[in-house]
Amino acid sequence: MEHFSDALLVKKINKIISVLEEKLVVSSQKIKNVTYTESGYTKDNLPPEGAEWKQMEDDTEFVCHDRHYWLHFSLKTPELSPDEAVYLSFQTGREGQWDAVNPQMLLFLNGEIVQGVDTNHTEVKVAPNTDYEAYGYFYAGLSGDTVRFIPRIIVKNTAVEALYYDIKVPFEAAKLYDVDSLTHITIMRALDNAARKLDMRDLASPAFYQSVQAASAYLADSFYNGVCGKDDSVTISCIGHTHIDVAWRWQLAQTVEKAQRSFATVLKLMEEYPEYKFMSSQPQLYQYVKEHAPAVYEKMKQRIAEGRFEPEGGMWLEADCNITGGESLVRQLLLGKRFMKEEFGVDSKIVWLPDVFGYSAALPQIMKKSGIETFVTSKISWNDTNRMPYDAFMWEGIDGTEIFTYFITAQDAKSVNSQPENYSTYNGFITPSMVLGTWKRFEHKGYSSEACITYGYGDGGGGPTREMLEYQRRLSFGLPGIPKTKTDTAGAFLDRVKKSFDQNAEETGRTPRWCGELYLEFHRGTYTTMAANKNYNRRSEFLYRQTEALAATAMKLTGASYPGKEIYNAWEIICLNQFHDIIPGSSIREVYEDSKQQYETILSTAKTLSSTAMDALCANINSTKSGILVYNPHSFAFSGTVDLGGKQQTVHNIPPFGWKVVAAKEEPCTVSVSENSISNQYYTITFESGDIISFVDKRAGRELVKAGCKLNRFNFHEDFPFCYDAWEISKYYEDKTYGADEVLSPEIVCEGARAGLKFTKRFGKSTICQTIFLYNEDERIDFVTSADWNEEHMMLKAEFPFDLHANEATYEIQYGSVKRPTHTNTSWDDARFEVCAQKWMDVSEENYGVSILNDCKYGYGANGSDITITLLRSPTEPNPVADKGHHEFTYSLLPHNCSLSESRTVQESYKLNAKPVCREITAQNGSLPEEFSLVSVNSENVIIETVKKAEDDDGIIIRLYEHGNRRETVCLTFGFPATEVFVCDLMETEQGTLAVADNTVSFDVKPFEIVTLKIK
Repeated sequence: MEHFSDALLVKKINKIISVLEEKLVVSSQKIKNVTYTESGYTKDNLPPEGAEWKQMEDDTEFVCHDRHYWLHFSLKTPELSPDEAVYLSFQTGREGQWDAVNPQMLLFLNGEIVQGVDTNHTEVKVAPNTDYEAYGYFYAGLSGDTVRFIPRIIVKNTAVEALYYDIKVPFEAAKLYDVDSLTHITIMRALDNAARKLDMRDLASPAFYQSVQAASAYLADSFYNGVCGKDDSVTISCIGHTHIDVAWRWQLAQTVEKAQRSFATVLKLMEEYPEYKFMSSQPQLYQYVKEHAPAVYEKMKQRIAEGRFEPEGGMWLEADCNITGGESLVRQLLLGKRFMKEEFGVDSKIVWLPDVFGYSAALPQIMKKSGIETFVTSKISWNDTNRMPYDAFMWEGIDGTEIFTYFITAQDAKSVNSQPENYSTYNGFITPSMVLGTWKRFEHKGYSSEACITYGYGDGGGGPTREMLEYQRRLSFGLPGIPKTKTDTAGAFLDRVKKSFDQNAEETGRTPRWCGELYLEFHRGTYTTMAANKNYNRRSEFLYRQTEALAATAMKLTGASYPGKEIYNAWEIICLNQFHDIIPGSSIREVYEDSKQQYETILSTAKTLSSTAMDALCANINSTKSGILVYNPHSFAFSGTVDLGGKQQTVHNIPPFGWKVVAAKEEPCTVSVSENSISNQYYTITFESGDIISFVDKRAGRELVKAGCKLNRFNFHEDFPFCYDAWEISKYYEDKTYGADEVLSPEIVCEGARAGLKFTKRFGKSTICQTIFLYNEDERIDFVTSADWNEEHMMLKAEFPFDLHANEATYEIQYGSVKRPTHTNTSWDDARFEVCAQKWMDVSEENYGVSILNDCKYGYGANGSDITITLLRSPTEPNPVADKGHHEFTYSLLPHNCSLSESRTVQESYKLNAKPVCREITAQNGSLPEEFSLVSVNSENVIIETVKKAEDDDGIIIRLYEHGNRRETVCLTFGFPATEVFVCDLMETEQGTLAVADNTVSFDVKPFEIVTLKIK
């Protein structure tokens, strides 16, 4: 009988809520005489000049595929009674649907941007008894069909609205508890008592509205200020947020508008809710608003100064952390932190990456040396196999650096007794269910009594809504059985959590810690999808590395001006295209068309800047003979081949970050080539139908091909992941393997100091041409590949089953490497069936191994000593032509008759990715020698990654790292006068000095340590 009575009470309160919702709107009046004109993207937020304006009729429909319209109308708002508020309401019929691709609008009233309008924010609060001239910059969306635009003036009763939320919020809380629980009974009794005070005989009568006030007063006194707040041991901080993907299913131009709309909506709601605080990362978005909506930007700056609008996040944008190179990650932080400091006086302390597809073990050191104190994400909760054991912990990187890490745990609780799911969200809501679920999901509650919800709609959804803020007001009282909420900033919340974490770790003597990478067991296809875009990224990273070094050299030696602005602007473009839905390959076709244009522009700029620097240097070289000036862009002496007019010539000992004038010559090829084999002083390789059936390393006297297998076999796999087509590789791709349909007869290719066999293979609609080269002197074997790829839902892997014994493989990451098991002993091991590497991976025995190098490939698989490198994919969603087209890339084998640590794998990977620059030079007088090194290091284990001009003075920045997990003393020698050497952090802040003697400095370097020096 009790359960039946409760069920009836639930129905009763449900009905009361329904009635109150119906009575929220007192009046609704359609806005007439709306005119419109079609428009493209606008940069100045003004309608097009000379536009033809049309009258909007009731049946006017707007096309929704990336189309814009300007709307215009005038109105006067009505006078109001004390308990009323007036709103402009805009309906399109898409309310409640996904905001990201549905209609959105930027509303101008009397010449000022007022608010963004979208499927979640359909109402704009305005002043009563006021004349308005309104313009709407209307984006119809991306759905591909049509919508209507229905504007109205509505008046709401604020007292009814308040009671509506006063009852609805605790009612939702009560339903999370069993009907016979004290919590449920207490809440429902209070709501029943309030409902009894309502006079509902005439819902339009003064008696009804007076009873609404009485019911609210009762709840305020007896419930919110009586029953609530008895248990404040747990607090959920509510951080306003809108996660805006800088590109994804829309282009960058639409992101410019999404940022304006979203931030305008935030500012409008801040006027209405003084307690509202909001956090946003990604300086790129701030820059968009600064450029396109300066008035909105100034209001943002005011709220930032008040402490209500929090600019945080550290990086220029929320970048991918697998494919992005080490120096690029540094620049993400350098650009991001400089922007926040210069614009707002804020020193960002948080790296905020809630939606990125895995996190490199190099990040803790990069973050720490950039002044970052905390790392935040939630994406690891998307793991498809394993659940992370912690949500607040110390994350230890490859060098031993630790950084405090927090996982956002927002999720709904089905009931107080339900078990938490793994998945959590960064697009949260403030509801009793999510507040409770967030706390239930949070691991290690003994280390913190707080958790957080980042609440608000993302991707153009406008962030928090009035409803969320109204919910927060009620939940902030601490409803029975529900953690108390508070509005907060990310910085303040994380500071408290870290303090509590440290105190509890000290008391217990146990510190939750995770060592190594935060590998996402999901989205493994992003290492490969949109291969051409990844190629552009790699080329840009290396070309700007070279450009900076050449420009710094020319500045130092010839007084040439350093093109700092051009380089800085180019790095902004590089960083922009490392956004976690661009470089992973998960955006629409148009995004990559824009990206290609941007890359082509900055690559052209880099070539021009490099050429200008080379001109300045070559003009000043004192040369006794004509020859070839070879510039070496690496930190080690270069010996290898250079391309001179299509022929390869071997050069020796080109100084690090310097040059040498050599004689041009015709070099005879010593590589032996036949129709089925190639051989040089190191190897003999035998082929069958384009596959390697024998690979003999003469130095070690051993066969590399596992018995019964073939190396460099092209495996074509059906690629239909169970979800997230462009993002994902599902392990069942292994169920089927196809070989090439046809292999043409090989061609012999001879190019001076190298020669090889060219194989043409056909599969389906695709043709792949690959020349396998051996060199006169280089120990590398290059697989120079071009592919006309026209498949759908096929994946191409090159397989290398080596005759080696190995239970683990080593993979390069940014500024170092990690070891990963090649077996499946545990579920954690099994989940790593596809992993990411930068320029190389290696599988080795103690004194012998093979490295696979690449110039733009990132995805690898390993099963024992059977290695695959993933070359191409062909998903169709969200880009129906993803990866179709022409590709050029090279991967290489580097057998080493020694351990990996004693090999030259790292150096050879740099050589593969950046070739020396060659210039013809004639005999001339000059002030510079024929052979020169700007800077060199005496250790094989140390790579100088970056040579550039300092950001804020004329010093030279040198960034280096130890790559072999060794501790040693190293010496740097400079080819220019060095009077002072400063040790800096990655942001180029001076932190100490080194003694200089004869243009040389010595210092200790730790395993995998990144060291930044400034030389004056």
